[in-house]
Amino acid sequence: MSDEADAGAAAEAERREGERRARERRGDANQLVARVDALMKRQQEDSLRAVEEVPLLTDVVVQDAAAAAEAAKRDVALAADIERVLVVRLIPELNKQIAQLRGQLEKELRRSVREAVDHALAARKADPDKKK
Repeated sequence: MSDEADAGAAAEAERREGERRARERRGDANQLVARVDALMKRQQEDSLRAVEEVPLLTDVVVQDAAAAAEAAKRDVALAADIERVLVVRLIPELNKQIAQLRGQLEKELRRSVREAVDHALAARKADPDKKK
């Protein structure tokens, strides 16, 4: 009977251990759910705070006419300065490109004239009786 008692006690201990593990798993799951809930709540609060912190323009500012005229003059002066600087920087590049194109055109013109003269001479040799 002591074997049966030992087997019963062992079974009881095993049953208690299984229940303890199940409680721990439920506790772990509950802790995990609680942590996820806390993270979600914090994310929602951060989103709401970000929306609330967006500044809204509620005051209409009337611009002074003199200040607007002065700002317009500054803008015109700035545009003129930018234009002047760009022209100073781009003119040399433009001249360089024009020189390259001129060289190419001269070569093409010389080639065309040479071909025309060669063609005329060949035609003259082919038909020497043709009047000049």
